Amino acid sequence: MTEMRAVVVERPGAAALRIVPRPEPGPGEVLVRVGAAGICGSDVEVLEGRRPAPYVRYPIIPGHEWAGTVAAAGPGVENVEEGDVVVAEGFRACGDCARCREGRTNLCDAEYAETGFTHAGAFAEFLCVPAHLVHRLPQGTDLAAAALLEPAACVAQGLLEVDLRPGVTAAVVGSGTLGLLAVALLGRYSPTRLALVGTRPTRLELGRAMGATETWNVRDGQRPEPGFDFVFEATGTVDGARTTVGLARRGGTVVLEGISGEPGGIDADTVVLGHLRVQGIFGASRNAWGWVTELFAAGLLDTEPLVSHSFPLEEHAAAFAALTDRAGDALKVQLRPT
Repeated sequence: MTEMRAVVVERPGAAALRIVPRPEPGPGEVLVRVGAAGICGSDVEVLEGRRPAPYVRYPIIPGHEWAGTVAAAGPGVENVEEGDVVVAEGFRACGDCARCREGRTNLCDAEYAETGFTHAGAFAEFLCVPAHLVHRLPQGTDLAAAALLEPAACVAQGLLEVDLRPGVTAAVVGSGTLGLLAVALLGRYSPTRLALVGTRPTRLELGRAMGATETWNVRDGQRPEPGFDFVFEATGTVDGARTTVGLARRGGTVVLEGISGEPGGIDADTVVLGHLRVQGIFGASRNAWGWVTELFAAGLLDTEPLVSHSFPLEEHAAAFAALTDRAGDALKVQLRPT
């Protein structure tokens, strides 16, 4: 077989299922048969043309949240073999710049390169990735659940950047995929209090199941009192960032994970007068990937409940519509090539 099906975004607003050449693994690469690939808000940006020009290359096969099975290994590959269940880091870091040498591969100083944005992604039957970016998972792994490890790694990066200790009081603002993953990962720190702040009752209920000790629906006028040691923002909105900063105690720590793409932001005086530590996050390093894949393989991170919709590649338009339909309350929407 030398061809495959793939969703190709030719240019903003123009996506179609195409028959394209199946990639062949070169030296140091592996060919992966895709099992499941999640649709992220950044994929919607690619489709709609809202992603900044340096961070996308048209035409492109999107898909950076995925899991699959190795179909073939190229010359020189020793760490993985055919049949392995895998996920892989998206950033194609140079490995040699100052940031990479620090282990901060998500901040590589070389030209931006990432699977699904500048290199063909997983909205296809197969994709090729560098073998050194691959993380192996146990045989029999649920591929739909494993495809959530990319956003989980991004959340993990935020937690690894700050000094979290057992017994903290923590809050998560935003009850979407990132927020719920933050609840699950924060549970590994045994917080004495773990609040989830959101707007949708079904997601807040799921947050309880994933470890939140309390939930607050701001749409119903509910809001916890400020005073948390640690607050994690996962809304991608200006209002969400302001809420996050407002919930921290004096001397507390805030992580901002979402990108709003809107003018405005948090009030600098609130940060100064509150003596707050505010940490921004861009993607996930190899360390973050290592942590979440180990937790997942050990059965300590359950991502399966976050998958709400699954569509074949032929129904990619319906899949994108399900994700962007606010009334439908989709959580993680995935494409399944097989």
